[in-house]
Amino acid sequence: MESFNHFGVYGICQRKGKLLVIHKGRGPYSGRYDLPGGRLEAGESLVDGLIREFIEETGYTVKVQQNLGTFDFFIRYNEDNFTHMHHLTALYQVELTGKEGPVAISMFEEQDSRGAEWVDITRITLDSASPLAVYAAKFLRGEDLPLAPEYYDNWEVKGT
Repeated sequence: MESFNHFGVYGICQRKGKLLVIHKGRGPYSGRYDLPGGRLEAGESLVDGLIREFIEETGYTVKVQQNLGTFDFFIRYNEDNFTHMHHLTALYQVELTGKEGPVAISMFEEQDSRGAEWVDITRITLDSASPLAVYAAKFLRGEDLPLAPEYYDNWEVKGT
């Protein structure tokens, strides 16, 4: 297995039993729900990157409540000469800073969010969402999150 690393920072934002997710428009989670978040920009802290990603991908402004830890998993995904993506994640719990609705998300070349939606956590499964969104649903149900990496060798990109 040849894998490439992808590190990102992501946030769990919930309201009334629903999880704020984005509709992923590209990459291994294309066609699925995913958590808002992503790569850091040069010189950006984890918290600053998470706040920026939420604004870019959902239009909502958030405040970070707590760090839930780091997690990793391997997804079958062919890119260049690699067969898998090793997704390393810093996961946080966040809350909205205001009651207002989101502003429109910006569209730019690297934008992979096709909009945000509040989704009941019962709809978050590996058939509909990224593993990280599944972790978020587990967290919101009070379940333990995995300490060891998980492997998704039968992964399929949807909507392509």
